[in-house]
Amino acid sequence: MSKFFEMFQHGSTANILAGVGIVSLICAYLGVFVVLRRDAMAGVVLVHVSPFGMALALFLSGLMTTDAFMPVRLSPPFFALVLTIIAATLIALVHRGRRPRYKTPAAAAWLAVGALTVMLAASLALVGAASIVHAKAEMLYLLFGNRLSISPGQIVGLAVLAVIVALVHALFHKEFVFVSFDPDMAQALGVRPRLWNIVLFLTLGVTISIAIRAAGALAVFGLLVLPAATALLACRNLRLTFIVAVAVGAVCSLVGIAVSSMADLPTGPTIVAVSVVPVAIASLVRRQR
Repeated sequence: MSKFFEMFQHGSTANILAGVGIVSLICAYLGVFVVLRRDAMAGVVLVHVSPFGMALALFLSGLMTTDAFMPVRLSPPFFALVLTIIAATLIALVHRGRRPRYKTPAAAAWLAVGALTVMLAASLALVGAASIVHAKAEMLYLLFGNRLSISPGQIVGLAVLAVIVALVHALFHKEFVFVSFDPDMAQALGVRPRLWNIVLFLTLGVTISIAIRAAGALAVFGLLVLPAATALLACRNLRLTFIVAVAVGAVCSLVGIAVSSMADLPTGPTIVAVSVVPVAIASLVRRQR
């Protein structure tokens, strides 16, 4: 037990805990909307668009480098954020009710984006992109989330993101719930489902784009789906569902980081593996009922 507490006294582990902890809170909350709308495929696509944007920015920077002393460098985080916002807007525009009809095109887009990301990352050396080793390591971190450290600046950025998402959802929570539960009724009552779908998916897209740099794509998608699925299986009250989802996400992140640090395992996959446990338990209990 003492070893467990000593582990979090190290600055790097404490930073990882703070950063991934914030990510887990935001993703678990937003994940309730994703699972409630039966729209996990949209989450998959958005999670993979951000690493694709990073890889594309590095690849184009290498292509546009004409002088070794005057390289042209695009900002990978900004590029990823813009592409994710565009993808989130497109998904919101084609969304139709609680049973999305774009699952096959979304699956094709997910496969295409994932394949292109790997191909671009593997081609960085061919275009002479700067810091190839560092760039490829960063791509692996983005995809699998094996973070060795998170900077204080990233923690501040995640905290600001959490505040912004909290404010937007505090102001428009009823609209988001309404268009997620019954978009046809919402439209009949004068609530504009397409507008609120766009706003909701924009908060989701921006969160994913920023969160991936701290936790990795695998962990972000896991935290979007698994805590929310657990809460929806365990709860009948929607307000309690959000609370349980956030609590499950936070606990699973803490346990996952602890297990990965003590067993020397990659952080992202470990968090996802831990998050599967409460889903399995909640599913078994639900079946018994």
